[in-house]
Amino acid sequence: MTAKNLYAYTLQPVNYEISEAEQRQAQLAIWRSTNKISTKSWIIMAVIAVLSIIGIVLLKNYSTIFCWVALVAVVAYILVRKFGLEWYVKRKMNEFPVQEIKGIRLGIQPHGIVMRQQMGAQQGVGAIGWKDIYEWYDTPDFMLVNFKVKGQQGAYVLPKRLNSKNFSFNTIRKHLIESVGPANKI
Repeated sequence: MTAKNLYAYTLQPVNYEISEAEQRQAQLAIWRSTNKISTKSWIIMAVIAVLSIIGIVLLKNYSTIFCWVALVAVVAYILVRKFGLEWYVKRKMNEFPVQEIKGIRLGIQPHGIVMRQQMGAQQGVGAIGWKDIYEWYDTPDFMLVNFKVKGQQGAYVLPKRLNSKNFSFNTIRKHLIESVGPANKI
């Protein structure tokens, strides 16, 4: 490494404090990624809609009521799935408190993400190795890293505001791509 290159690892850990709003935003983004309407469902709805429109055009009198009901059912399903479930999930998320995260400092090292926390007179140190991370997401606002250590699952929501020379997201991405693979889509 030459003097022109920046040192890619943390010399001084950065404060890891994440607000309730940032945690809620990450939870909602993850939920949205799992609430996609499948291709099979779109095909079924398209067939029902086309058959309903054909039925409305070709059938006469009261027989078209079944076609109108099917068409309204398709539209109602899309609206409930797109807007109704999200409203419900937001309401349910607000019922449960988020964990306050304060007093933690994070750093990046060649072996993984290092966490330091003051516990009374002592300082606790923990590390999440790159091999312990099994999936990660990269969004415009945050990076989510899911890991499993000694049978315990955990996650870091890393807001993009933490990106600095002491905590380089480029270094994190490089290690995650090498050890886990490309980021999952949200």
